[in-house]
Amino acid sequence: MNSRGFTLIELMITITLFALLLVVGVPLTQSWTNSAYQRDAAGLLKQGLSRAKSIALRNQGAVQDTAPAAVLCVSGQSLKLLSLTPGQTIDCTVTTQILWSTPLPTAAVLQVANVNLACVAFSNRGFAVSSGSCTTGTIQVTAGSEIAVNVPLI
Repeated sequence: MNSRGFTLIELMITITLFALLLVVGVPLTQSWTNSAYQRDAAGLLKQGLSRAKSIALRNQGAVQDTAPAAVLCVSGQSLKLLSLTPGQTIDCTVTTQILWSTPLPTAAVLQVANVNLACVAFSNRGFAVSSGSCTTGTIQVTAGSEIAVNVPLI
């Protein structure tokens, strides 16, 4: 007897194997994408911190002592770099006079001691200074269920 096609058992085995591959593959793919988002966010944060230190060291606003000369703000899912002048308060809601800005991956979360990061301010000597809601601690970058990546303020 010469028959063409697949038997019901062959189709069931094929569908079962395909479902098993999906069950194993989807979490692995999600982990890969979260890891990539986390690395991207950590890289953008490091770039923003370096730019903020550079602007603070240039000190174009002639800020004195330990007052903030530059600030890197987290606004929604983006980073914004602002230069400050003497006596100017930190306002991360501004939409003008932004020196540098970049969007963060949507899955990325920036935190310091389990609190969302608001800003990091630098003095004219390039040191992180406490000012308002700005932090001087190590920043943890997470995405999904990935283990946090620490970004120090050195």
